[in-house]
Amino acid sequence: MTVGTWLAGPILRRADQARVCIWLATAEPASVEADIFAFEAAGAAGAVDASDSGLKKVGSGGAETAQLGPRLYIHLIKVMPETASFPADELLAYDVAIQTGGGAPRRLRDLGLVGGANSVAYGDLPLPTFFIRSETPTLHVLHGSCRLLHGKGEDSLVAADEIIARYARDPLERPSSLFLTGDQIYADEVAGPLTAHVRELGTELLGEGDPTSVPGVPNLSGIPIYGRQETASEVAKFTSDKAANHLMSFGEFAAMNLVAWNEANWPKQWPAVSEAVTGEDGGRLVTLRTRRKYRSEIEDLERARTALPKVRRVLANVPTYMICDDHDVTDDWNLTARWQEQVRDSVAGRRIVSNAIATFWAFQAWGNDPDAFDDSFKSTVTGFMTGDKSVDDASFDSAMWSFDRWSYCVPTEPPTIVLDTRSQRTFDSPEGAARLVGGGMERVVELSRQCGYRPGHPLVLVSAVPAFGLELQERRQKFLVDKLGPYEIDFEAWHSNLAGMIEFMHLLIERLGVRQCVVLSGDVHYGLNSRATFSIGDNTLDICQLVSSSQKHSGELSKIALNLLGRLVSKNHERVGWKCPPERSNSNGLKGRVLAKSANTDDWSDDGPVFLAPSRVRQLGIETPPDYRETRNYVPTTGPQSSMIVGENNIGLVSIRGDEVTHRLLSRSKNQTCEHRAKMRLRG
Repeated sequence: MTVGTWLAGPILRRADQARVCIWLATAEPASVEADIFAFEAAGAAGAVDASDSGLKKVGSGGAETAQLGPRLYIHLIKVMPETASFPADELLAYDVAIQTGGGAPRRLRDLGLVGGANSVAYGDLPLPTFFIRSETPTLHVLHGSCRLLHGKGEDSLVAADEIIARYARDPLERPSSLFLTGDQIYADEVAGPLTAHVRELGTELLGEGDPTSVPGVPNLSGIPIYGRQETASEVAKFTSDKAANHLMSFGEFAAMNLVAWNEANWPKQWPAVSEAVTGEDGGRLVTLRTRRKYRSEIEDLERARTALPKVRRVLANVPTYMICDDHDVTDDWNLTARWQEQVRDSVAGRRIVSNAIATFWAFQAWGNDPDAFDDSFKSTVTGFMTGDKSVDDASFDSAMWSFDRWSYCVPTEPPTIVLDTRSQRTFDSPEGAARLVGGGMERVVELSRQCGYRPGHPLVLVSAVPAFGLELQERRQKFLVDKLGPYEIDFEAWHSNLAGMIEFMHLLIERLGVRQCVVLSGDVHYGLNSRATFSIGDNTLDICQLVSSSQKHSGELSKIALNLLGRLVSKNHERVGWKCPPERSNSNGLKGRVLAKSANTDDWSDDGPVFLAPSRVRQLGIETPPDYRETRNYVPTTGPQSSMIVGENNIGLVSIRGDEVTHRLLSRSKNQTCEHRAKMRLRG
């Protein structure tokens, strides 16, 4: 296999007036630099001259490089302003120069990335562009999650490309940030036609030892496609039932990220179905079914391939922030304490998770907040991947599993805090629901200070899992968890562990003084808008919960089912709660009366929080004043159908102006974009 020098990028990462970060990956060592330019002819609305003669350099900088394999170099360019700060609220452009092997530096135009089919610039703009928001009246951001390359439907990042193209010259309307809120890749669910290619690309990047680098796992090159389920389940102790092609080595995880972001890393042609699915491991019926699946996956992959030039252009033109969710590692990652213990005790499972986390750092997290990662952490990753004997297996695994600074803040106004809801979970029982930020509370407090949050002002939170999701789904999960177990139903909503939810609400309301909050989430494979409140005593937090999911996953049947379900959802919900079970003068048998319903899903714990609907409180004659009060009001969208739920693949465009919040869910179908719009007020 032959790979080009430029593997992926440029991806615009953290950007503020003091520093702009740009990410890229190469297959050979390179000296990498970037310049940032202002448009001297820029007007109030950002109109610019089409030629680069009107550009004035306002910043420059070089890259810090992490070598992760013989043919894998990750570069994070840190561009600093030539004066005190970069210009704000006006269009800026950037160019990248790469020099390899003593040759002359090559810029984006020399590399075919400006002009032509692979251009990362919009329209007649001479270079990729962005702007740093400061005082424009409205914050516009994009957000989305769950991008399965062989998922059904069209990639909704194409809709993001259309939005940026439409407002490319207009900082008043152009999005200033993109949040990718989880499942940027699906490590556990890899398409059969991609499997051999990802395996070969991983070996090309990391070297011939990569296929045998996972302890306790046979040579990965010898496992046929659709043949890894037993290894994933029995050896690594994973719980995903779609792990037939699970990524395992660091090379495979790295290759999958490169495939997700650059069409040039894809195979020129797919292995023939007769060669890929030989029929040696099953009967005729199994072979026919597997070959049908293989052909279907090729169709869906080809649909994803056509979108990749636009996906690449989006990532090059808007500051992009990412957080991982379970599929970036494996389905059900840290779902329960038992899961965590069993996987950590498996030498194979422990290493696969470590490989995934290291890849997340290199490809996603490093550019979120470069200052969060000290030299010790970075040298542990690079040293282990390049065979430095001072970094042994135990040191690498320990560093990956114990790192606790994945949460970060983003320089927006209102300020944004992106939550790590995966690696810092704490548990109250072996298979009970997790406290999603249990071990990361003080990190959130630290970030609130770092971003300059002021009590009483609005705050934006990014949580992969919705904080106030679909109440009907949460009740269904509570009803089914004892019957099916936590893994079958993904029992990990914020409200699945009431003590953890209340703990986090106390943090926001009482310690940080938050009174208005916009929460951006994904994960659940549908779009949703809700206006919620949570009260502790006399203090109330007003919340706009905005959900965008999935970018590429939904098939026709699931889309229809979700849209129908949205018409059945009750619009308004209210619950009251107590720190512990409420008392009353004749409280004997109260718990039994609460739980008497055959399909009861009311929460009850002898020594924990209790939440009930007000009607239930009246029925039971409970007189103890509640400690908490929660309301949810689901907001239907305008568009092709007025539904509480958007089942199509979508990406969200959020606009915040004062206390007005608009959420436009942009879906793609038949090469057209459809808008589902909801408007809310942040204050009640």
